[in-house]
Amino acid sequence: MRRLAERIEYSLPVLYTHFENKAALVAELARLGYHTLAERLRAARARVADPEAAAVDLARAYCNFAWGERDLYEAMHGLTGVPVDASDYREAGALALAEARVALAAWADARRVMIVDLEDAVTILWSTLHGIAALALARQMPGGKKRAILLATRAVEDLLKAWLAVGWV
Repeated sequence: MRRLAERIEYSLPVLYTHFENKAALVAELARLGYHTLAERLRAARARVADPEAAAVDLARAYCNFAWGERDLYEAMHGLTGVPVDASDYREAGALALAEARVALAAWADARRVMIVDLEDAVTILWSTLHGIAALALARQMPGGKKRAILLATRAVEDLLKAWLAVGWV
């Protein structure tokens, strides 16, 4: 809390008037992060008319958010080292997941792919993107962020091709 107060140029007592403890602060950062991510994903989906291109743009927007808003991303995924109850920001997280849900549903509708379990499809997509973004953030991705974007793009394209080939998700 002290480092944060110094970073944002607030006194520690002022910071504690707004947040009961570090967990409350991290939960608020997670809420803010998910709202911001949802806006970026919505914008990415809206940039292109083709549902497959929109899903790919969504993947790129996810990765760019993770790298551009690292502190928020880490708070959103419990990477700060501060235990926070996910129920504190679950509603905001649902907004971002809804964007992935809409993108995949639009793709499936356009390509006439039957959706058996949309939640599973969203979880597969989300987990893939999170894994790629997290590895790049931790500098464990050979080729860094540039390669990670290429892999995220390829992963989404390959997922969609596989689902199209079998005709269902």
